[in-house]
Amino acid sequence: MNKMITIFRGFGLPEFQGKKVTKKHVLKLFGEPDKTILHNSFSYEMVYQKGISFFYLQEEEEIESLIETKKKKKTKPIKLVNEKPKPKNEEDSEIFMIGFVAPFSGRTEKGIKLNLNTMEDVFNKLGKSNWITTLNGKYWWVEQSRISFYIEKEENDLPQVFNEDVLLKKPIIRITVPLIEFLDDAVKNEFGLDKRTKEDFCIDGSLHVPIIDNEKAESICSKCGLVLSERMISMEKSGQRAFSTEERNKREQHGSPINPLMPDLQLSTMIDKRAAMPEPLRKAVKWDSRYTWKQRNMIQATSEIKRIGELLNLPQHVKIYAVNLYRKAFQLGLLKGRSIKAMVAASLYYACGAEQIPRTLGEIAKVTDSTFHNITKCYQSLIKELNLPSPTIVPGLLVSKYVTDLKLDYRIQILAGRILDKYEKRYTLSGKDPKGLVAAAIYIAAHYHRIKISQTKVSRAIGITEVTLRNRLNEMKKFMPDYKRS
Repeated sequence: MNKMITIFRGFGLPEFQGKKVTKKHVLKLFGEPDKTILHNSFSYEMVYQKGISFFYLQEEEEIESLIETKKKKKTKPIKLVNEKPKPKNEEDSEIFMIGFVAPFSGRTEKGIKLNLNTMEDVFNKLGKSNWITTLNGKYWWVEQSRISFYIEKEENDLPQVFNEDVLLKKPIIRITVPLIEFLDDAVKNEFGLDKRTKEDFCIDGSLHVPIIDNEKAESICSKCGLVLSERMISMEKSGQRAFSTEERNKREQHGSPINPLMPDLQLSTMIDKRAAMPEPLRKAVKWDSRYTWKQRNMIQATSEIKRIGELLNLPQHVKIYAVNLYRKAFQLGLLKGRSIKAMVAASLYYACGAEQIPRTLGEIAKVTDSTFHNITKCYQSLIKELNLPSPTIVPGLLVSKYVTDLKLDYRIQILAGRILDKYEKRYTLSGKDPKGLVAAAIYIAAHYHRIKISQTKVSRAIGITEVTLRNRLNEMKKFMPDYKRS
């Protein structure tokens, strides 16, 4: 029976962890490929009989020559080749994606096994995602946690009509993993004017072919169906001629993009009070400048979210998530009888959990004027009234923070992370404070490396009681012998 190899997110195989993978590395490890496939004149696929494929882009000089050929309408069809012209420095070409098919025997970090699990297993373990396919493609696939899972498409399947119940029962026959290192690299586009990253390419390595949906203000790839951009701004002018920069700016009929962090989404119109206007209009402007209770509420909430976000160094998408959540709660009337600041803190805490940003409720409570009890009540009402799933913070995300606070070695962080991974496989995390688990893992890791540290020091630094720390230690004793130094 073949050994089951783990497929890792971000680098695929263990041999490539923390490395910038090039064709030279692949040839050194696996030898010459059994065949090489050219995809849409932009990328190559090195195929091995073991069931592993490596994708890399053509060199810029080769792409430019192909573009010139296309301009002359002398494009060559995609074909299977065993030998191809060797471009300049080809062995330095960077691998941007790795694919796995049978007879490769492997599974992802979440336990999805190639050729054994179905798409239904993927949805159950990783959550539901959008189906993707191409008109002439051979697969349906979904992308979860930066890993794509493929199933075979029937000949009569169409992108517009499909039976999801049937597709869910089909086995996973292909898995692809984009490499993290490739995201920082770029290649020239077909005009040679700017740079393109991996997001500009379809799954087969060719460039997206965008089409514009004017009604929805979206740009969509006509091949894979990916929404490339949304909420596009119309750049059309008024049709009047402009003879100076000032006239051109005045006659533009588009504004700045929608900003969810603004109380009115930055869609309000401001009228200059100093401008000459009749008295009735001046009165209307005066009344329009007065804020209602709802507007004042949103102004205070958005200001508080931005303030806390800056203090806790939260990313922009988390603050936007919290604003949208607060706005939804406000529209449903959940603010009646509750503090604005407490609801803001609860929204931020939920947003951090949903986006897997390691921030505890205690950290958020420290930078607000609301009490811990009020924030907890608002958090519970959000989950109950909005019917939201309760997010859980992965304890491993908190390890680096507390290891730094305790001024411990980086080896402690690595070992503590492994202990938590093993704990998560044996026990459920539901109902347990992640800080308690992190404290126990750090304490065990420190003693493994013979670093003297007391339970009192660990518990005080992390913000838990010694009783909680000892309870978590008792649970970890069952597999602690694996980490004892011989």
